[in-house]
Amino acid sequence: MTSGNAGKKSTPRIHTAAAQLCSFAAATMCLLASCADSGPPLRPAWQQDSHLHYQGVPARAAQTSTTPHMVARVIYAAPAELPRLVERQGDVADNPRGFARMGDGTLDLGLQDVVTGKWIESYLCGGTLFVSGLPNQAYRIVVKNRTPMPLELSIGVDGRDFQSGGPASLRRGSLHVAPRGTLSLDRSAQGPLLFRAVHGEGALFDTSPRGRPGMIHVAAYLASDAPSAGPEKMRPSQIAPLGLFPIGAPEQYR
Repeated sequence: MTSGNAGKKSTPRIHTAAAQLCSFAAATMCLLASCADSGPPLRPAWQQDSHLHYQGVPARAAQTSTTPHMVARVIYAAPAELPRLVERQGDVADNPRGFARMGDGTLDLGLQDVVTGKWIESYLCGGTLFVSGLPNQAYRIVVKNRTPMPLELSIGVDGRDFQSGGPASLRRGSLHVAPRGTLSLDRSAQGPLLFRAVHGEGALFDTSPRGRPGMIHVAAYLASDAPSAGPEKMRPSQIAPLGLFPIGAPEQYR
């Protein structure tokens, strides 16, 4: 005589475990999706708001720093010669068709033709912006500050300082860009900006702060009038769950 559960077949638990695993995977995917869609992406600390430390120190120290936060490089050449330079760079080339996101995302940078106002053909390759420029073509440098902090720029064009006309350097300049602001420049201390005839690949390998013909650099500093109070903090919407890396805008973490 049998009673209770005797004689009955037990239900395998493997299906229950599989269901739990699928449920966990679905929850993880939902969590990742919510991380990608919730609010603005994570940014370097000094770009999050005006009450943060900068590179681990209070912002007031960065306001007087003699080392730029980032340096954006532009190399230009005639249309027939530019592809060879891009190929020598040895990286994937992207055609931005307007502004190019430079470095860690602090700046957007582009060159325009002064006569037509159109963006000049360019390629972002290996962190350098390659621009197709004809000799004596008048151009305009356009810089967009993507951060909520004011910036000060130092620009070198063809080996000469944009503001003084002296030898170019990476010293702090006085070109001021407001938070989220845009700066357009088509005339330096030496006159209108004109592309020069450049031959060879010297500009591609030149790492001197002075630069040379065919090379433009834009050095960005945290402006001296930037806010500098308060401890570092992050908004809840900018904290990645489970310590995962943020999704999207990977150029901001180079």
